[in-house]
Amino acid sequence: MLNTALYWLKKFIKDPFSHFLIAGAILFVCYSFYHSNTSSTNEVVITPSQITQQKRDDKTYFGSLPSHKMLNNDINQVILQRILSQQALKLGLEKGDPNLNALLMQRFISYTTQIAKINAANTRLLNRYYVAHRQNYRVPNMYSLCYHFLSPQEQAHSNQAPRSQQCLSHITEQDLQSKLGSAVIKTLNTIALNTWSHSVNTPFGPITVKLTHYNKAGILSFKDAKPLLTNDYTNAVINTKITDVIKKYRIELPANSGIVVTTKTLLKNV
Repeated sequence: MLNTALYWLKKFIKDPFSHFLIAGAILFVCYSFYHSNTSSTNEVVITPSQITQQKRDDKTYFGSLPSHKMLNNDINQVILQRILSQQALKLGLEKGDPNLNALLMQRFISYTTQIAKINAANTRLLNRYYVAHRQNYRVPNMYSLCYHFLSPQEQAHSNQAPRSQQCLSHITEQDLQSKLGSAVIKTLNTIALNTWSHSVNTPFGPITVKLTHYNKAGILSFKDAKPLLTNDYTNAVINTKITDVIKKYRIELPANSGIVVTTKTLLKNV
């Protein structure tokens, strides 16, 4: 039985017609694979929301909703742009065009930024980032206060609340000392909250001060740090995404060019 099978197999292999059948089968498989890939990528989908947005854009630009004919032309233009732009990218026509490359780079950064902002809205992800980077949110003593320069008449009646005032919010102890002097800090550390002080001498003349808020030096809570966290987390996600893309590329430069390209130097251009 085995010998018979081997005999017919050898005969089939030697037969020129069998070579034609094998080649045809291979070509059929390759064509099917190619066709399945291209059919899945060569596709333009227009959603109802995109048509609605096109109507809004036309109304904003022209002042009225587009006619059916005008809307039809607009959608045809959008579809043609997508088809030809995709084909141009497949052919590598963007190479050597700095303006187009810059535009595509900005589109990728914009896309990555939107993803990062969506993730930043996730409290769980944001809190995880906060726990890992808590030391970055350490702050010094911070004062929020109001002050008023006293006239000679006001100094004589210092128990009256001033009619005008200037205020500072979340100023550090060092900056406050540079602005109003060390005597103001000593006074703020002794008076009650929202209470005007007696006359305080400063390099610019006597003033009265009122402490409205005080943050002791330490690490900001998650709630207080959230505005900073959102921005920092977004930037971190963008850098991570772009770094992952950069690592997929091999960069070749002319020998002895003196050009230094690293992930760090590339990220400076984001």
